[in-house]
Amino acid sequence: MGRYNPDLKLSKQTVAICVKEFKAKVDMGPKEKRKVAELFIEADEDHIKVKGRKGVQARLIYVHEGVVEHPRRHLKNPRYFTTVGKGPEDFWLEVCDYIAAHYDLLSIKAIYLSGDGANWIRAGREYLPGAIFVLDKFHLSKYILRATAHAPGLKAPIYRAIHRLDKQAVLTKLDEALVLADEPARKKRIRDTARYVKNNWDGIEAQVKHPHVSCSAEGHVSHVLSARLSSRPMAWSLKGADNMARIRAIKANGEQVREHCIASFKTPPAIKLDQEVEKELVRVKEKMLSKEDFNNLPLLRGKCSLTRIALKGLQEKMIV
Repeated sequence: MGRYNPDLKLSKQTVAICVKEFKAKVDMGPKEKRKVAELFIEADEDHIKVKGRKGVQARLIYVHEGVVEHPRRHLKNPRYFTTVGKGPEDFWLEVCDYIAAHYDLLSIKAIYLSGDGANWIRAGREYLPGAIFVLDKFHLSKYILRATAHAPGLKAPIYRAIHRLDKQAVLTKLDEALVLADEPARKKRIRDTARYVKNNWDGIEAQVKHPHVSCSAEGHVSHVLSARLSSRPMAWSLKGADNMARIRAIKANGEQVREHCIASFKTPPAIKLDQEVEKELVRVKEKMLSKEDFNNLPLLRGKCSLTRIALKGLQEKMIV
């Protein structure tokens, strides 16, 4: 049912075609760049079903200037980016181009990159010189909870060791949990947690040293991407999933999707009708109304009639 016309009905196929042909308009950038001391970047991904492919991710990155507590908790000047088909390099370059176009880079003292430690998220530091990676507390707590479910008394000592930045103490407590585990699956989860801590210890240290840096990427992925792409059983084409993810990001940015759709249509060049008519008359005269053709018409050699007068007028340009 059309939003602006209740009597207008659109088929699912029509909607699918519109999504596949969608193109976002180019961001022209602000007239004046913003100056901030700190910039926050958070990233996570959603796992979606794409026809003929396995392990496809819809990736989300958003840039903001911090958290505002009043009147309600929200991000300050957030900007969302998403992709399904782009590789990490192209995706991070898109984010970097936005930062360079909208912010005075000389005013930025610190850039914090938060996420769950995935390789594509960590790769962002290659394109953001000096960026500090901060591990998402949600994912760390999830690993610790799974590793200590059978020995809850070890959870508090592990967190105390983390706050002391004592990596060896954390691994020792995980070894104790491993000894107490009696199931192969549980032992695997503990080993995975120990590996996760080792691989992301720099992010854990940054988490303790910069407590004002938070990460809500899991919730944003759920709200922006999962709500439309994966919360219900559905399969996408790669292009359809990518365009739908971009549409969701545009809405999250507070922009009108209609404006992007209208901007994607190229305006045809203006045609001067008088020039076109003149060209057509010349063509008709040369190819169809030549004097030889007219003189060969028996009607022109016959008696006077309205038809003969009209044809003569065309020949002599008396009428058009």
